[in-house]
This record gives sequence, C-alpha cells and structure tokens, in this order.
Amino acid sequence: MSESPTPRATKREAHRGSQWLKWDLHLHAPGTKLSCGYGKPDEATWKRFVAILEQSEVQAFGITDYFSFDGYLNTVKWYRQSYPDSAKLVIPNLELRLTETVSIDGKNVNTHVLIDPAVATPEALSKFLNDLETHISVGGRRLRCSELTSANYAAATVSVHDVKDSLKGCFAPEQYIIVTAAGNDGLRGTAKNSQRSKSISDELDRISSAFFGKSNSTAFFLSDSRYEDASKSEPKPLYDASDAHSFEDLGRLTGDEPSYQSTWIKANLTFRGLRQTIFEPEHRVFVGDRPTVLVRLEREATQFIDRLEINPLAAYAGHNGTWFRNVEIPFNPELTAIIGNKGSGKSAVADIVALLGNTRQAKYFSFLTDSQANRKFKRPGFAENFSGRLVWKSGSIVERTLNDDVDELSPEAVKYLPQNYFESLTNEIEVQALRREIEDVVFSHVDISDKMDAKSFHDLEERKTLNSRQEASQIKTKLRELNIRILELEDQSEPEFKTKLQAELGVLQKQVSTLEASKPPEEAAPAAQSAEQKAATEEIASQTRLLDDLAAREKSAVTRLGRHKTTLQEASEFKDAVNALKSRVQGDKEVFKTKYSGLGLDVDQVISLTVNLEEVTKKIEAVNEEIVAIERESAMVFDSKTDLSKVASIPELRAAQKYIADRIAETRAALSAPQQRYQRYVQAVREISEQISNIVGQKDSPKLGTIAELEARIARIDNDLPGELSKAYEDRRALCLALFESKHKIRTFYGGLKSKVESRLTAVSTGDFKVSIDASFVPSPKFGEEFFNHLNQNVSGPFRGVAEGARALQQKLSIVDWNSFESIFSFVDDVVRSMKSGGIRRQTKDVKKFHDFLYSLEYFEPRYELRLGGKDLNQLSPGEKGLLLLVFYLHLDTDSSPLIIDQPEDNLDNDSIFAVLARCIRDAKKTRQVILVTHNPNLAIGADAEQIVYVRLDKVNGYRFSYDCGAIENPNTNGHIVRVLEGSRPAFVQRRLKYQIT
Repeated sequence: MSESPTPRATKREAHRGSQWLKWDLHLHAPGTKLSCGYGKPDEATWKRFVAILEQSEVQAFGITDYFSFDGYLNTVKWYRQSYPDSAKLVIPNLELRLTETVSIDGKNVNTHVLIDPAVATPEALSKFLNDLETHISVGGRRLRCSELTSANYAAATVSVHDVKDSLKGCFAPEQYIIVTAAGNDGLRGTAKNSQRSKSISDELDRISSAFFGKSNSTAFFLSDSRYEDASKSEPKPLYDASDAHSFEDLGRLTGDEPSYQSTWIKANLTFRGLRQTIFEPEHRVFVGDRPTVLVRLEREATQFIDRLEINPLAAYAGHNGTWFRNVEIPFNPELTAIIGNKGSGKSAVADIVALLGNTRQAKYFSFLTDSQANRKFKRPGFAENFSGRLVWKSGSIVERTLNDDVDELSPEAVKYLPQNYFESLTNEIEVQALRREIEDVVFSHVDISDKMDAKSFHDLEERKTLNSRQEASQIKTKLRELNIRILELEDQSEPEFKTKLQAELGVLQKQVSTLEASKPPEEAAPAAQSAEQKAATEEIASQTRLLDDLAAREKSAVTRLGRHKTTLQEASEFKDAVNALKSRVQGDKEVFKTKYSGLGLDVDQVISLTVNLEEVTKKIEAVNEEIVAIERESAMVFDSKTDLSKVASIPELRAAQKYIADRIAETRAALSAPQQRYQRYVQAVREISEQISNIVGQKDSPKLGTIAELEARIARIDNDLPGELSKAYEDRRALCLALFESKHKIRTFYGGLKSKVESRLTAVSTGDFKVSIDASFVPSPKFGEEFFNHLNQNVSGPFRGVAEGARALQQKLSIVDWNSFESIFSFVDDVVRSMKSGGIRRQTKDVKKFHDFLYSLEYFEPRYELRLGGKDLNQLSPGEKGLLLLVFYLHLDTDSSPLIIDQPEDNLDNDSIFAVLARCIRDAKKTRQVILVTHNPNLAIGADAEQIVYVRLDKVNGYRFSYDCGAIENPNTNGHIVRVLEGSRPAFVQRRLKYQIT
C-alpha cells in the first residue's frame, strides 16, 4: 500500500484547479438488466466490484443500467459501506434504446442520460423513470420505464423527444447531460443513401450534448459541418468507455486494450466539471494513453513550478503589517490565472515567483521595488522580513528573502513579462528592444545544426553576414573616392568653369600681346667694328648660347626632379601597402588559427603570401640617388677653365648661369655705345621671347598655368569631359549595385530564417490580425532626420522649409521599392537631379558628404521584418506591439520554462484579446506552464484557465494577504470570477455558459 497523502497535500491538490483524470462514464454494475456477466449480485460480488473500482486509476464512474437506476443506487450503497472516505465520483447513467433508427439493418440508437449525483436522490430518479413512457403498450396504456420487467427490457424503446420532455419536468438543464452512442448502436452507422436516416441522425446529434465512441470519431464531432442541411454544427465532446458487463470486462479500465482506450477529462471531479467538457470539448477531453502535459510533467519536472510558499521570518513581530503568513499557492501545470481587484496583490505574486525564478527583468518589478518613483514593498522594514520558497515538480527548492536580488550567476528558470517591461517595449519609438525580443524568439526556431554555436540571434547574424559587411566597407571606400572625382568633373562641366578658364586664357594671351608689343624697335648691328669690338661681340654671342644651354638644362633637371619625386612617393606608398598587406594577412591568419581550429586544417598551408620587396627597395634607392644628385648644392668655383658641360645639379646650373651672366655683363661693358645699344636690344628681345615662351608653354607637355595647358583643358572640356563624367557615373552606379548585392547576401540570411516560423504565423493569423514576416529591405526610421541634416532648408530648392521639405521627401519615398536596386537608384538620382538645377552646393552643408550619404545606401538595411496587418513594427501602436510580442512568446517561443505574464491587457482592446491572445495562450499552455496575472475575463476565461487564483489584500486589517484557488467550474471560484472580472459581450456569452449560469 502506498502512503496516504497528508491532509495539507490533499487540500493543495484540490486547489490546483482542473486536472487530467481518468473517467469511465459507461460502466455496468452487477445485476445490470441486460447481458450481466458478474454472476449473482450478492454481497461478495458487490464488495469485489467496488474494490476493483476503488483500486482503479479511474476517478469517476458512470454507473449504467438499461431503463433503470438500480445499478447506480446499489453501487453508491456498497461504496459508502466499503469506502466511506473515497474521493471517487459515481454518476448515474441511464441507458435508453431509442425508437428512432438510422441504420440500414434497423438497429435502434442507444442514448444515455447522465445526471448530477448531487440531485440524484432515489425519489428524483424514480420520478424521472415514472414520467418517461416506452413504446410498449399494455391494456391500451404505454408502459413507463419504472414499470418494465425483465421480460421487456430487451424490447423497450423510448422517443428522444419524450426523454427531453421528461428531463425538463424533473431536472434543471445544468443537472443532466444526454450522451448518444456514436459507435455500435449509434449514429456513425447511419445509412449513407437515406435522407430520412441522415435527418434523424442530425436531429439526435443536435439533441445530444456529447457522444460515446472511439478516438477516430473525435475529429468528426469537433467539426462544424456535420449536418446534412449545411447548417453549422457545434463541436461536442466524445468519450470512450469500457461498457463493462463483467469482471473480465473491468480489465478495460486500465485503458490498455486497444478497443477500449482511456478517457481523460480535465476538470474538477464533479458533475459540473464533466459539464465543462461541453463548453471546451477539444481541450478538456483526451482519449488515449496519456495527455501530453502529464507526460511532460513526468519527464520535464524541472520545467514546472509546483507551488509558492511565503512566510514571515521568525524574528518579524508584524510591526509593518501582517502581509504574507502561511501562504501556499499550488500552481496548475497548464494555465493559472491570478485575479483580484486593483491593489489586491496580483503583481506581488508574479514578482515573487519571478524573483525566485531568477528572472532577468527584476528592474521592471512593480511590487518588489524601492525606486524613487515607486516605493513599494522593498523599502526598509518590509521585504526583508519575509521569505519566499519556490518548490518545483522535480523536488528542487529555491528559497530567499524577498529583499534579495536575483541570482545573476544562476540560469533564468522562468520567463517573466512584467507590465512595466511591456510598457517600455511597446512605447519605445525605435522598437530596437522589442525587435531584439522577437528576434530571440525567432532564434529559438533555428535548427541546432544551423546555429553554428551562436548564443543569440545577433551572434548568428554577425557570423553569417561578416564577409558581406566587410565587402561593403571596401566598396564604400572606393565610392567615397569616386564621389570626389565626380564632384570635380561636375564642377569642370559647369559653364562657369569653362568661362573661368577662358578668362584666364585671355589674361595670358593679353600678357603675350603686351610682351610682343613691348619688344624694342629693331636695332641693326653696327656696320664697322674694330677687331677688339668684334671679338667682344662674338664672345657675348658665345656666352649667350652657353647661358641658353644652361637654362634649358636647368628646366630639364627640374622636370626630372619632379618625376623622380613622384616615382619615389609611389614606390614608398607601394612598399608600405605591401608591408601593411603582409601584416594584415599575418594577423588574419592568427585569428583564423584560433577561430577555425576545430577544422583541423593547417592555416599556413591554406594561406601563403610571398612578399619580395628587393626590386622596390632598389628602385627607391636609385631614385633617391638621382634626387640627391639633382639637388646637390653647388660648391664649385667657376672660371674660364671650368667644364660647364659637366655641371648637373640644379644649384650648380643656377650658379653657372649667374657666372656666365656676370661674364656677359663684364664683356658688354667694354663695347662701344652702338654695340651696347645693339646688345641691349638683343638681350631684351631674348628675355621677352623667353617670357612669351614660358607663358605659351609646350603643347606636348604643357606646364600648369600656361596657354598650352589652359587650351588643353578647354579642349578636354569640349571633347573628353562628357565621356569621362559619363564613365564616372557608370562606375558609381556599378559600385552602388555591388553595395546592394552585398546587402542582398545579408538579406538571404533573413530569408532562410523566414521559413522557420511563417507557417506558425499563418496559423495564428485571423480576421484583422494578420501576422506576417518578411525578409526584406526596410528604410531606417532616422532616414528623414539624417537626410535633412545634410541640407540648408532655408535655401531655395525642392526641399526648402521644414514641413514642405518633409512632404517633398515623403512623396519621393512613397514610390520607392526598397527591394529593387533600380527603384532605389532612381530615387537617389532623382533627388540629386532635382537639387542640381537650383545649385546643389548652396542647398547642402557639404555636397561631398551628401553624395556619400545618398550613394552609400546606408539608410536601409536587410531586416527580418514583422508585419501586423501590413504595417511594420515602427508603424504599430503600443497596443499592437504588445499584442505582437505576446503572440510571439505564447505561440512561437520554443522555451519550455514557465511563462509569467503580468496584466498584458492594459493596452489591448477586447476584440484582440478575445480573438487572438486567448487562442495563443491555449496553444502556449500545451508546451509550457503559464501563470497569468489579469483583470480581463477574455484572457482568464477565453483561454479556459485550468486554475483561478483569487487574491485579496486587506489593507484595513494590517495588509493581510489571502487567496482562494480553484477551477472555473468550482462554484466558489465562479463567484470570485463574476465579482472581479468583466468584459465584452462575446466574452460574457461564452462565460455565461462556462459559469453554467441559466
């Protein structure tokens, strides 16, 4: 014998609400009027019979007899004698053969009337049998059921309408249930081609509250399309039963025989509990081995809270109120709804359970807090005097004082969604935190094989998209460089730029004209010269040629020096770039060795970079030598014997020119007056010609600021610039496309996750509440702000003015398809084009930065975007955000730890609660324990809470906390619900039935 439970444990189970128990509602007792296989119904037989029932796992029995309640009354008598303290429920079941037939072979349909034992007195039952007439007539009068004898039990029938009329005269509607057989001698044998049979079958279906049958008929009777006339049929429960007629048949009570499966009913062990299955046929009845929650309760005991205990510490004298004393709240393994008036302590229970469950939402507590804005129970003198104890089904216990902090080192054992947390998420403008919460739920649907050791959605995203983001970064660098060139080319293509060049060219041409005009009148060489004068003249001519050569060599040296310095810069840059590449590759290799060590590969064999800078170094050294030689300072002393052909450096060439110029000046001083005038003329012409030459420049290699260079630039504007600009635009478009494609690779990651949850989202969508998920590109909510940060909106242009500019931008954005590159690029080009006509530089604070912003495509991102009714998260109201978050946690979260929700309905409308949330809660409690704090009946009753915990806080009498627990069908709990909860009309109609209010 197992040890009997303690009275405290028994009371605890009674308070746990509706629980899954085995019921057998069709069971014949010894002495049954037909086919009795028990033998003689003597004392021994009866004691054996009730002993088998008492020892069975079945907790409720429908004791059945044909046209009689004798079996029930005798069972109750013997049960009370043998087991006066038994908690098992015995229900009278009257089996009747109906006059109506539906099958081809003419077999009658059997139906059953189950009556509430609370009103099933011998007198009431006798009256019912005495009122109900059979079809058998004797002496011109129909026999009543109470008048039947053993000779006519097998033949008697009754009309279902007579059954209904007799029941109405004896019992209230809530005191009986009509259950019709759906298998043998039942409705499923209806003649398929007989309209009469189908019509009778539908009528019997409408009259019946439930059916006896096999599990394969459950779906049929839960459907809403059973009737021949296409009218809507109500879902109704189906029970299997042993239909035992002998002790051998009682072996069926185990449910092990395939043709006689166990019937599990989730309800109070009362007739009211049985009636609850009429209102919740799908969720309150299970035919088979064991309901899933019982299997989980056994195998996953660490995921179920058994009870919460709260008591004052021994040293507490009660000076700050009674508060919590001897509190022991048992929790149902499915849905517990905590109800109560405002300030009754509902949130206190949720906070305490969450504290003991190591929630990560402690900063959002509304009861266990001492914040400046909300000084509640954690202020000095209160929480420190009480301890909480959370007992899990596994037997593990967590206990701590109520002013303790959450143990951050221990794993989170519960998921808590407090009211304050809801408000912070749903009122958040940028919805980043809300999106992270939803992404974590989505992450739970990623196959473990696809998670790649990532701990969160963000980690997986980073890992999956790292290469694409690095690629995009490199493209953006090229794009910024190209934007600089494009702006330069655009500036050069402006008419003003060409006009400016032409003006500069005109200035130079005028300078040339002026120089030409400044040439002195031609001076003829003197005719007669002495030998000395002739020699001096020839010397000056020779020295002048030498001076011109030195000047030409200097120009050449300067040109070479420029080329060498450019070469040196490029070679040095190349060398640095190669060294940087080498360093980067080496660094990446070290990272790879750590990151991919699990692959068992030799990274050095996979990645090999050969760097040989010998040629580059030689080049740099040689160029450096050339530069040094050209820039070498002059230390030469020049005289007539100096070999000027060997002078090479620029300083030396300039010193040599000075030496020659001085010699020319000395020689000229010895000339006659006519010779000097002539030499001055020659010198002036030479100097002016050189100046003109410097201004005009050389066409093959024009120097900056010369006529040749300006003419070349103007010619380029006329001939080449349009092509260069067009090519630059094409290059920019190609870079933008590469950026888009890089982003598209990231979007592919989101697209892969989309399929993980979209089927479940489809299942929860209903009416106006259509939840969809889209792996697509979406613009940043800050796009408008960032766009206008680049503009001067007080300047004339398409976006002038705050309000007008915003409307203009919104109009352009309204036609953008963010998943189409062509659409996005057209939008960008349209913006730039519309601003160019009014001077884009005037309208922008920095046109280069504006171009970088627009063409970098940084203002939209691939995103796993949730949509509700076609709106994304940023467009949803706080209530819609809250509903969406709840749907995700209730319907999609794969975490099996208990879920505690504190008053989520405050920002939700009743229609949403009733239509969507209640259904999601029903789904959630199939896979996890749910504790719901609420004041809305659409949640507590609409979701068919297995347990209602009604709490009170008597503030007048020392803040004494009290509570009452029970099932919806419990009369006492019913009273609490009706007093505390209120809701919309559809919810009230549903509640009226569930409350069994007539």
